[in-house]
Amino acid sequence: MAELLHHRLLGAAARAPALLLIHPLGAALDFWDDCLPAWRPHFTCLAMDLRSAGASPRGVAPGLDRHVADLEALRAALGIEAVIPVGCAVGTMIAAAYAARHPDRMPALVLSNPTPRSAEAARAMLKARAEAVRTGGMAAILPAAVKRAFEAQPRDARYQRYLDAFADQDAEAYAEAVLGFAEADATADLPHVRCPVLLVAGRHDLLLPVAQAEAVRTLLPPGARLEIDEDGAHFLPYQQPTRFAERVLAFLGPVLQA
Repeated sequence: MAELLHHRLLGAAARAPALLLIHPLGAALDFWDDCLPAWRPHFTCLAMDLRSAGASPRGVAPGLDRHVADLEALRAALGIEAVIPVGCAVGTMIAAAYAARHPDRMPALVLSNPTPRSAEAARAMLKARAEAVRTGGMAAILPAAVKRAFEAQPRDARYQRYLDAFADQDAEAYAEAVLGFAEADATADLPHVRCPVLLVAGRHDLLLPVAQAEAVRTLLPPGARLEIDEDGAHFLPYQQPTRFAERVLAFLGPVLQA
């Protein structure tokens, strides 16, 4: 049996559906910690380190196919019948692809700071970033890589915690993860999503601005709901956890009762 992703399951596997928490590039499963107090009374929560992140197995430029297979293997091993993927930033491409390819297990989908694919300019930037960290370590892209993601956000303890964790990553593992996302493209999967979808965009997101969320919505079947957080930037679940967690609960309540 293939080695499973490093994960943390909070709640009973039999309590379905579970929130499947898919972190962005450069983060790990603790990205979601400040959302959990709002979600745990209502849902089992399953957070994981994606391949080539945190304590999970490494991979050579893991792409969407590999990530989706990893998530399905983890779900099956834990015996969870249904999941609601909640993805952030490039993690939304994984979430959408997983929902499209396993529709019978997906009652809903939440995409924060979404994008349909890594555009040409983003691909070039990500490949240059991978080369930079392989040559000069994580310090070669800091603090600029984190500062852009925290546009208009306070430089407080939350910011410093993210910066420190980002700097402590294994540079080669991060480079492999980056190269995998450089070629990621969920545009063919998005039209096949069959469940209700909540999209949340950050007004101050410089990396995946609101227009990217609009592009995702146009690819989804009609009915996807788009909300804009006027204060947030690139990592809404981390930067605005209380408000983001409440948005998710408000969306899921009527959907799961229908």
